[in-house]
Amino acid sequence: MNIRNRKARMPVIGMIMAILLAGCGGDSTTGSASTARMLATTSITVAPNNPGLREPDGTLHVIPAPSPAPTIVNVLIRAAELGKSIDLADNASSDQAAIDAVLATVAPGSTVYFPNGTYNVSTIALKKSGVHIMGQSRDGSIIKSSLSLTGSAMSIMGLHDIVVSQLTFTSTWAGTYSTDTGNNNPSAGGPLNMIATGKNTYNVTIDSIVCEKFDRIGVRIGGGSHDIVVKNSIARNATDVGGGGAGYGFVIMGDSHSDATTNPFLGNPLKDTYFVKLDNNTTLAPYIRHGVIVQYWAHNNLITNSHFDGTRLDSIDLHGEDEYANEITGNPVTNSQRAAIALGNSGGGHDNVVGHDKTGVDNWIHDNDLVGNTLGISVEFGTQGTTIEGNTIRDNASLSPVSPRGIVLGNSSGTRVSGNTIANNTVPGFVAFYLKDNAAEGSEPEGGPKNWTITGNTVTNSGMAFKDAAEHDSDNTIQATW
Repeated sequence: MNIRNRKARMPVIGMIMAILLAGCGGDSTTGSASTARMLATTSITVAPNNPGLREPDGTLHVIPAPSPAPTIVNVLIRAAELGKSIDLADNASSDQAAIDAVLATVAPGSTVYFPNGTYNVSTIALKKSGVHIMGQSRDGSIIKSSLSLTGSAMSIMGLHDIVVSQLTFTSTWAGTYSTDTGNNNPSAGGPLNMIATGKNTYNVTIDSIVCEKFDRIGVRIGGGSHDIVVKNSIARNATDVGGGGAGYGFVIMGDSHSDATTNPFLGNPLKDTYFVKLDNNTTLAPYIRHGVIVQYWAHNNLITNSHFDGTRLDSIDLHGEDEYANEITGNPVTNSQRAAIALGNSGGGHDNVVGHDKTGVDNWIHDNDLVGNTLGISVEFGTQGTTIEGNTIRDNASLSPVSPRGIVLGNSSGTRVSGNTIANNTVPGFVAFYLKDNAAEGSEPEGGPKNWTITGNTVTNSGMAFKDAAEHDSDNTIQATW
């Protein structure tokens, strides 16, 4: 059943008529949680305006595989041929000159092979397209950067047809970790980023990588990146989880903050970011602020099959910087201290620049398994046109650093919420569906949820099913039985 929610409260007779009319569509509150999830998965249709890896006409976009690189170049042997040496020891002896010399001599179509050992460098800046970088084993071939609070351990800028695989990226940082999200760690260090792309970079695969002991970002897919795959990789142990961009596992971003009505980077190969796929990646607690950030007009990206655990704040964060038409599906998210998935963000203003506010339109959040998180999904700060369907939000028995909720509906409009299962959330104070107002944020005025459709969801053993605490909500079609 549905009721039509207008802030000028509907007379009783009108409400009864609305319930009877809405009831003609059938009541979908029966059945087990597993059955509801299965039905949502098998009957799903693509959300409006072709989010994720889809072309404007709706056809699936296939990310091209990088060109093969069949010529194997052993970095140790080639360095010796050039009169350089690499000792593979974890020590203060720099291998930078030797590695730079090897990379300068290899031809496109070459795979530079790094046997197990520790490679002591400041940064590896790839210079040629069509060159692959491969370790002997992910945990045995270690790139150790001496950078501190600057630069990237590896940069891939303006290149194409690159594969980076089977490596651990770490740093010489030896300070004290912090879990304080309100203050930056005075002991922070390591490179700002471990791997960074951008400036017209495409057809790149990053596979089976570990990133650790970085200050800001493990893998940064920056402005001017498209047709990028990051898979089977781990981000852990950031040296700072305070504000200002610290402690992010994976980031997909356009060029920069820009208050505009449409994507100002669209079609600009140096600034527009799209068709990025994150697949089967992991972030590990406790020293990660956000598992994934999508921001700065990044669009038509896919985050799937990835496990984010124990993040200090929102795990998958569409960061309130106009990111749009992204698809988030099939991800297990566990034990987040805030939301498993968040759309819209507060704060972030600096140097007289407006900070975060709304996420962009047409993002599709579906079929994720959200377990033991303080909040399941939140949509706030002016975000519009989101589709949320077929997700499971379950098993929060104890985590409540903020008021525990299933789906939080703040200042937002035109959002569709259907076929979600909220089950076995027994933490005190839990509310399955919670409507609230947001204060003004960034360029967005204060407001509440408007023009929502909430229908066909299942709530079992999860505190209060529904609570409307908003004063600025209106024109919402809300499920009346659960």
